[in-house]
Amino acid sequence: MTRKINFLILCLLASLSVCGQENKREWYLNASINAYVPGGNSDKSIFPVLGYNRNTSPKLLLGGVGTGASLWSPVSRDLSLKVYTNISKHTYWDEPLMIKDAGGASNGIYNGWSSDYVLGVGATIHYNLAGRLSVGAGAGTHVLIASLSGLPEIYGYGVEIEKSIVLNHYYKRILPVVPLEVSYKLRNALINLRYDLSPLNRLKGQLGKSKSERYGILALEVGFRLR
Repeated sequence: MTRKINFLILCLLASLSVCGQENKREWYLNASINAYVPGGNSDKSIFPVLGYNRNTSPKLLLGGVGTGASLWSPVSRDLSLKVYTNISKHTYWDEPLMIKDAGGASNGIYNGWSSDYVLGVGATIHYNLAGRLSVGAGAGTHVLIASLSGLPEIYGYGVEIEKSIVLNHYYKRILPVVPLEVSYKLRNALINLRYDLSPLNRLKGQLGKSKSERYGILALEVGFRLR
């Protein structure tokens, strides 16, 4: 399925280069904030975009942010083709972790954060509803660059670790997504709300055979037109 999604995106990119020769293109440079939305059977939870909590580490909470670019090209009077790419950090509260001391006694539950650094690429067809407002849907791909998790100073059975951040290796590198968008264009700017739905299990290997995890990304973008 991933190969089919990637092939579809390549076809859309090719069609854009053809139709863009006769139609006016619009380039936008975007900045965004986002929220990782866990699936219904996940023990993960939503991390604030920006907050402060004296009982957590770190105390200053900075959630999902990103940057990217998009290219718009009219297809007809009411339809536009949008191709986009972005690099984003998706942050969430990970599954609760039981902490034990050297004797095996419980020291309570630790709620740690995790961040996924993701390259996103996709294409959507937008329908102009009224004036500057449009809605769109299409196909895309998330490419996982790295996934990091924060750990407490004491982990497992009281064994100290030298670093408090570790790499996660149990997520798939490439996942298809279905982007759903609502966009509002200003004179030289663009406001875009997108929900990326990942329909496939993101866990790989033996863990993926025994457990399923899906997610969505809700992103708010502000873009500035380049030309």
